[in-house]
Amino acid sequence: MVYKKFSRSLYEENDEIAKKVACEYLLSTNTFRLITDIKSQKEQFKLYDFEILYIKENKIVRVEAERKMVWGKRGMWQGYRTIDVPYRKKDSISDIFIMVNKHLDTIAIADMKKVLSSPITCKNTIHTQNEEFFNCPLNIFQFRFFNNNKWNII
Repeated sequence: MVYKKFSRSLYEENDEIAKKVACEYLLSTNTFRLITDIKSQKEQFKLYDFEILYIKENKIVRVEAERKMVWGKRGMWQGYRTIDVPYRKKDSISDIFIMVNKHLDTIAIADMKKVLSSPITCKNTIHTQNEEFFNCPLNIFQFRFFNNNKWNII
């Protein structure tokens, strides 16, 4: 299998900010509470990015957050027929998947089980040739846009 080679610079540019935006969104719903600050949570490479308490069920949920730099549009999806999630996420034990756009003001949220059960295809990217991706249908996602100091449904 072909995967994008790990890039420390891309990781440092995108990982922390994607987790921050995802966490801020979840906290804004008033249904989640952060027990341990994200920066204090131990790295769970390939499994999930952070944990947060789902208050209604008093249950810890795991979140996978990813920033998609090619998603340059604000307040809307980029326009592709699917949201493609790298197949290397196949081992994730996350409950929630949140993709963040380039500008950090628009997100797509889905149940990770639905992401992982989506069809798989291969495509060429700027980093790889013939890399596998989950081709997630848009209808499994909820989209939100941060405007006027709140997350709005798109």
